[in-house]
Amino acid sequence: MSAPTRIILFTLINGISRNIYQVLFNLYLRVQGYNNDVVGTIMSYNLWGGAILALIIGYLSDKVGRKKVIFLIQPLMVFFAIFRLFPVSIELIYLTSFIYGGLNSSIRIMSDVFIVENTHNKNRAKFFGLNFGANMLTGVIGNATGGILGDLFGFKNVMILAMLFRLFALLPILKLEEKKIEKGKFVLTEFQKKVFRFFIFSTASVGFGAGLFIHFGNVIFYDLFSLSATLIGFILAFAQLGTSLGSSFSHKLGKKFGAGKLLLISHFTVPFLIFLLAIVRNPVLFTTIYIGRFTIMNMVNPIFNTLVLSFLPSNILASSAGIRLFANNVMRAFAAMLFSKLALNNSGYTIIFIISAIFYFINAIITYIFYKNLNGKDKEFYNH
Repeated sequence: MSAPTRIILFTLINGISRNIYQVLFNLYLRVQGYNNDVVGTIMSYNLWGGAILALIIGYLSDKVGRKKVIFLIQPLMVFFAIFRLFPVSIELIYLTSFIYGGLNSSIRIMSDVFIVENTHNKNRAKFFGLNFGANMLTGVIGNATGGILGDLFGFKNVMILAMLFRLFALLPILKLEEKKIEKGKFVLTEFQKKVFRFFIFSTASVGFGAGLFIHFGNVIFYDLFSLSATLIGFILAFAQLGTSLGSSFSHKLGKKFGAGKLLLISHFTVPFLIFLLAIVRNPVLFTTIYIGRFTIMNMVNPIFNTLVLSFLPSNILASSAGIRLFANNVMRAFAAMLFSKLALNNSGYTIIFIISAIFYFINAIITYIFYKNLNGKDKEFYNH
């Protein structure tokens, strides 16, 4: 089995387990009697953990090796994911959510770094697309089955089993040959500095815009339209199915239309769709727009990762991804706190989507600046 195939299998097992757990967790909190203020605060702690701990773990993996770090944090992540389902106090939920968020986010960093280190320019875009497509496919499976299983066997029971299954994700990477990490100092070129700035500022603007609602899709559909867990799960699954198909073929779309241009078109389309979510309250039309926005934005994620990570030095990949995740999760944490204050009624959700659209438009402007600086360098990865 090739190294990229092992990484994709690692992503599949991790993703199915994670998505079954995630589609049920917020609903589990609501059933337990916690309101949106508490749910938003818990998500904020989760994201702060992802910001701070993932930054530290990313740096650590650049120093001691990726596999050592993964085999340490994966069992710990499973433990804390299960432990927070048996809260002694709300403070304990906050603490365990902080730790779980950090460990869970760090595993995503390792997956992206493994793809870069086990591919080359001619096939990197392809495997980034396939790995991200596999990740989105796990969302389809996890969201669809999670809702059904949760309604049938109880939210807590299903979440515990999902996390225990996640331990098996370690098996495919047991025999993965880890690339030797180059030691020593590094100096970024002027172009690499521009790439890094785009990496961070684009992530921060999208992070705040997405953090206002993307983690609460299940709660939003529940509050606005009183849908069941099963139906909500299927809606989120359809969104990720579209993304899975689009991202799996993103390298072909990038080759046909130009990777940078496709990224630019996507980032300018999404703010308009989010603005529509602010004013549309027909459940069918709202769902269609929600799925369309999710698909268009996320299907170009492999292009984003290919263009950015390929231009950065290999010995700072995990640290760079950790800094990006720090920027992303800090912004999402603040956004989650704002969600908890605004998501009180229909007009609150309108304000949430309008603010989100503004931040996504800022990202579109940042992407345009990056596109102008590319000067055709994206063809290096999409002309094969």
